[in-house]
Amino acid sequence: MEESRKKLVQMVAGDGIFQSLAYGALKARAARLAPGEIIQSGGFELMVVEDENGEGIAVQIIETAECMDALIMARAEKAGISLDGWSDQERKEWMASFWSDLGRVLDQWQNIKIRPGPGENMTIEKAVSK
Repeated sequence: MEESRKKLVQMVAGDGIFQSLAYGALKARAARLAPGEIIQSGGFELMVVEDENGEGIAVQIIETAECMDALIMARAEKAGISLDGWSDQERKEWMASFWSDLGRVLDQWQNIKIRPGPGENMTIEKAVSK
């Protein structure tokens, strides 16, 4: 991973949306919340759900891909990374690669999973219990 993208991945991984998810998982575990409940954490609404495999409980945020891409672009600008002058295809490939890198970092260090969907959205999830 190039150095500037690595720095950007670290910046985005520390963003409030991911911190809220981590704190929300702690709140859900402490309160022994059941699937279907909604909690507030850091200005975000988190849903308590069964995990993807139906083996445990997780908290998740569903956010538009457009909003998440805007977050990345704002952080990229702060980091001095400019995608101006890039073709739509180049930008799309860079974003896909960035999301892959970010997903690996979040999974490895915070046990947060990112997956596409539903529709044009992104689902971001953290396990509460198994």
